[in-house]
Amino acid sequence: MAGAFGGALDDWSAAVKDALAAEGRYQNWLARRLGTPAPKVSLWLRGREQVWLSGAGLPGAATTRAIVRELGLEGPPADRLAALAARIDDLQRQLEALHPRDWRKRAVEHLRGTAPDPAAPDAPPAPPSASTRPAPPRRRRRTASRLAAAAATGVAAAALVAYLASARTTPDTAMPATAPQPATTPRAAALEQPGLEKNTLGADSRCGEPVPGPESVVWRVCARVDADRVAFAVKLTNQADRAATARVRVKVQYARQKAFHACPEAPNPQPVDVPPGRTVITDPARCSIPREPVPYAYQGVGWVVPPNADAGSYELSPTAHVHPDRTIWKPDLL
Repeated sequence: MAGAFGGALDDWSAAVKDALAAEGRYQNWLARRLGTPAPKVSLWLRGREQVWLSGAGLPGAATTRAIVRELGLEGPPADRLAALAARIDDLQRQLEALHPRDWRKRAVEHLRGTAPDPAAPDAPPAPPSASTRPAPPRRRRRTASRLAAAAATGVAAAALVAYLASARTTPDTAMPATAPQPATTPRAAALEQPGLEKNTLGADSRCGEPVPGPESVVWRVCARVDADRVAFAVKLTNQADRAATARVRVKVQYARQKAFHACPEAPNPQPVDVPPGRTVITDPARCSIPREPVPYAYQGVGWVVPPNADAGSYELSPTAHVHPDRTIWKPDLL
């Protein structure tokens, strides 16, 4: 199964490269359009190598939908990318089910030739390789429909700017972390480590893997389970020691029953300033919902983008499986 997983990542990367080439676009353009750091986009295009080069999230259905939208793909090229993304997500879920604690390590061992492939039920064959398909013809870029779309985009952008100006928040929309959290130290960046975090928001809380960018910011999406509520936040650390304050826009939501939900009180998106060498955490009280008397699974959902970006990729916190008498986190620290 790990071999099929690596093959799907290779095919996905090749398909995105083909689509970029067909449209005369480059990786940096795609990174700007997605509001994603250029190194992360470059990593996505490394195929299976990204599994061992980074612990960051792999490209899946959500990332692929954004890429298809930005490149204006339609028909077979769009369908092929969507099928590959679904295959990546499905194989990753199967690997996680087989090896909940160390699926990534097991996959890397196989992909780098140091262990046998984990056994699993047969998966459907991958879509044909992008290299076997002729590149789609270049389309004329200044058709009437594209000009109309550009005009509509300009109107939407103007509306977004007006909205953001009216929604600029007061200082209490984001709170500096308090002791014993890393934000109170002058060198918070030195304390930012790979992997999950435990109890960052207090007892029974978890934060996901660190995500690099924009600029010198590293961020995580977090969730906390209290006796009567479930809360969500984004933790941001500016790893620069002496550079200027990092300014970003942050959006926080939560996921339940396979759907994203807006936070009851959190202004979205909200501007956040992160001083150099410090950590800031958005206010969990503004993204807090009542704990239900029946079992539910919750995840925090977060976006962090440059101050002038209007699109980006979301990241998720670990999943909190909240039962009336206990909480089970997946994945979790030992």
